[in-house]
Amino acid sequence: MAVVRQKFQKVLLVDDSKNLADTLAMFFRLDGFSARAAYGGSEAMAAYDEEVPDIAFIDLSMPEVDGLAVARHVRLSPTEKPTLLVALTGWEQDPFKRDAESAGFDYFMPKPVDPASIRRFLARIACEEMESADRASA
Repeated sequence: MAVVRQKFQKVLLVDDSKNLADTLAMFFRLDGFSARAAYGGSEAMAAYDEEVPDIAFIDLSMPEVDGLAVARHVRLSPTEKPTLLVALTGWEQDPFKRDAESAGFDYFMPKPVDPASIRRFLARIACEEMESADRASA
């Protein structure tokens, strides 16, 4: 988990369910990450603009400003370091995945999520990112 923490130290969790966002933020903090929760799209964009996270888990379906708009905001923001975007949703159909990809999401993670599945997911993408970096430098 140390490699994962090194790669993704700052985490933004976005969900209109305050309970879920706070629970996930607490989970990340207990695992040694710097985690921040946002409870809607507008709050997520403001949080992103204040401090660019290494990775953001964003609910797609939120009232007012949805996760797709948040992803577009992130992708249009000038930054030295790209944020890895993970779409969280209860909808697993292909049209939702295509919309998430076109908005700028890197990964798609179906709800419900739990600490074990997030740990496995983070370990997998950290390995993928390191392998990709190794191939680029070779």
